[in-house]
This record gives sequence, structure tokens and C-alpha cells, in this order.
Amino acid sequence: MIGFPHVSSYRDRHGKVRFRFRLKGSKTVYLPGLPGSQEFAQAYADAVAGVTSKLEIGAGRTVPGTINALAVAIYASAEWAILAPTTQSSRRNIIERLRRDFGTFRVATMTQNNVLTMRDKKAGTPFAADNFLKVLRWMMDFAIRRKLRRDNPTAGIKPLRVDSDGFHTWTEDEVSQFEIHWPIGTKQRIAFDLLLHTVQRSGDVRQMGRQHVKDGRLHVVQVKTGAKLSLPVLEPLRASLDTVPADQMLFIMTAYGKPFTAKGFSQWFSSACRDAGLPHCSAHGLRKSGATRLSERGCSENEIMAWTGHKSSKEVQRYTQARNQSGLADSAVARTPGTKGEQILANQTTRLAK
Repeated sequence: MIGFPHVSSYRDRHGKVRFRFRLKGSKTVYLPGLPGSQEFAQAYADAVAGVTSKLEIGAGRTVPGTINALAVAIYASAEWAILAPTTQSSRRNIIERLRRDFGTFRVATMTQNNVLTMRDKKAGTPFAADNFLKVLRWMMDFAIRRKLRRDNPTAGIKPLRVDSDGFHTWTEDEVSQFEIHWPIGTKQRIAFDLLLHTVQRSGDVRQMGRQHVKDGRLHVVQVKTGAKLSLPVLEPLRASLDTVPADQMLFIMTAYGKPFTAKGFSQWFSSACRDAGLPHCSAHGLRKSGATRLSERGCSENEIMAWTGHKSSKEVQRYTQARNQSGLADSAVARTPGTKGEQILANQTTRLAK
């Protein structure tokens, strides 16, 4: 049944349509009410909780109408099933902390003041507070669709202002510094070149291998978005990939010949950055640097999005805005009447250049 996996309907001996949850290896559970009703949703969530090891032990004993029960219903829903694994993981962490601190709160009676109180507990970590608000807003939208409440108590609450551009965008000097420290042929350089010259997330880069290259192009299905990309293998990347052992399928593997986990890759690459004297640099910062390079070379937003896989230009603009500023300022000088953009004052401390 759409929206409720493993549920089927049947007519009982009185001709009434009934519903049941059936999963191989588990006991059949008969569900009360109609799909979309609160009692049906809760019974379905309890049935799934009883056979799914991924759910918290005891989830089936939650009190209907609480945040605990809403979390169980979310985990059992089609909306949850279609999320990317990485998105599920990040949202589950926030949802479970919400259950731990406020699990007995009634969903139907939650007010905007309740939401502000929850968010204010994270005021010391603004990014975490904003991520919490984003996930809670999504949960309340889910509750509205399931008729658990009429409105969204997070409406009108704006994210906390955070004066940060996120991950640091690598400068060209930092790119050169890493390349000098980790020459072509090192595993660290292969990872670096993949990140910079494909403009992909580390979660996609760590899974790239020979099977993804065909006719000089790298074929990527992004883990986070599902976007399908076909990218040319640029010459700097080709030179690096040519050093990968011929019998190695994945381009980057651990010292034990195994694929990297997401956390393992992040820690390993951060260590490589520190060894190169770049402790403030990261894998995601290289993705931003790659997008900025495309922008500085005159690529349109659509052309950049064809590389990054973004579906809107908003994120691309955020990626490229900071480092593009100086170049845009210089180009503005060249167009200003009475100025000559090519005349730049020498960088001297005691007198002006002639």
C-alpha cells in the first residue's frame, strides 16, 4: 500500500475492508481504523517497531500523540524511506536527541514558545540550533500531513544569524602548498585531485573507482541527491589516476585495502591537510574551491551546477561569492570612467609608486 509498506487490505467474513501488516518472518498484525487516521498510523508504527532492528528498543511502547510516537511513525514512513542514507543519519541524530529531552511532549499542543525554548537550549551552538529547527519544522509538516496537528509551530521562527561562510574555501596558494607536500603518486594527492577536479562531495569521491570511468568521462550518481552526472576527466586528474595500481578497483582505499567509511575518510583527509600545514582546510572546502574556479573562468551558474549537481543556483552563489569578490571589484575598476584597471600601486610601505 502506498505510504505504508508491507500493508495489505482484505475483506473479512462480514464484507468489511480491513488492513494488516505482514512481513516475512514476523507475526501478522491487524491494524485498526483507516489509513491516514491517528490510530492507524500509531498501530502501523508499533508494528514496524516490533520487527525493525533499526528502531530503538521499546519504541512500540511509546504513548500515542507524543514526540516519541511521532518519531516512530516517521521512521516507519515512506517519506523517511526515500531519504538518502546520509540525510537519514543526520536527521536521526537530531530526532533522537529531541526524543531524549522532550519525548513526552504532546505534538498536538506544542506551541511556538515550546519551540523557542527547545532551540534556545542550543543557543551556544548556532549551527546546531538552526539544524535542530530545520528538522523540527520537517517533523511538524509530517505531523500535519498525518492529521496529528493543524499548524506548524515553527512557522515564523527564523534561523539564528551566524556570521560564517561555512567550510573554508581553499585559496590557490593553499592548493599549491598541498600539491607540493603531497606529490602525484601519493594516496593523499589522488584524493585531493578527485575532490578538486570533480567538484564532488567526499561521500561520492571515496566511492569512485574504475567502474565509473568510460570513454574519458566519470559517471557519478550523487549519494545525497541522486543526481546523475557525466563529467570529463581533466588532465590533472588523469595524471593522478594513472598512478593507481592496475588491480585496484576503487581509487582510494585504506591501508588495509578496504573502502573508507564517511567518518574515516574525513579524519584521514583532515590529517593529510594538517601534515601539509593546512589545519583549517577540509575536503568540502575543495568542492567550494572547485566551484569558485569554474566561476572565475567565466562559467555560467548552469554550467557550474552541471558539475556540482545542485538543483538551484542559491547554493552555487554561496559557494563562489566570497572569493569572487576581489575579482569583481577589479573588473569594476576597469569599467569605471577615468580609471585604468591595469595600473596597480606597488605594495610599498614608505612611499607611493610613481
